[in-house]
Amino acid sequence: MTTEAPLLDLAERVPLDRPHDDIEAVRAYDLGMRRSALMAYKRPTERILAAYREGMSDFVDIGFNTGLLSLHVAGRLPDVAVSGVEEFANLVDVAEDNLTLGVWANMAGDVEFEQSKLSRLPFPDDSADIVYSFSSLHRWRRPVETLREAARVCKPDGTVLIEDVNRLAEEGHITFILQFVKEGGEQFMRSLKAAYSPDQARDLLREAGLDDWHVAEEDLGLVISNRPVTPVSM
Repeated sequence: MTTEAPLLDLAERVPLDRPHDDIEAVRAYDLGMRRSALMAYKRPTERILAAYREGMSDFVDIGFNTGLLSLHVAGRLPDVAVSGVEEFANLVDVAEDNLTLGVWANMAGDVEFEQSKLSRLPFPDDSADIVYSFSSLHRWRRPVETLREAARVCKPDGTVLIEDVNRLAEEGHITFILQFVKEGGEQFMRSLKAAYSPDQARDLLREAGLDDWHVAEEDLGLVISNRPVTPVSM
């Protein structure tokens, strides 16, 4: 009896080499996300909204990419201050451009982006109601330290939500996404190869001393949280 070989070679993680070091490539990536990835942002947004409780005032976005998720969240929750931190200068520049467009369009919401090391977040202990990250974990330079930082800045009754692609997701989910990202397919596959498996994510949590946190698989995604995650229907 023979077993079919997988179509995609994703058994081993391949870290990204100098990600986002070309500003024009970052602009093209941002444009592609705005054109074809609106549905990708729906699930993390709904999960954040589900964790929101009246009276919450401060959110932190770790590794905000080009800022699209935080701008979307801030538009839905205009009374919350959203502070985004990113390590890569080109991503910060494009996010600032997107924020400027939002301001010109009279976008509701309070958003601020800054460049800083993710492994040393510029926020006090227990200061954020919700700490979230989307499609960023795979390029964190120091993931263990950054996970500890997420725990440090989150309030004791707050929520941490870290979502990224699952390198070992079913091939059907991967090929489905490739139909929609179009010209961004090559970038998507590089990110997928750099992503973690569920077991590797649990290893990171153990190393960070966060053994009681949770790792959930959801279609193409991986969700790390400090509390059990309720699946969000699409």
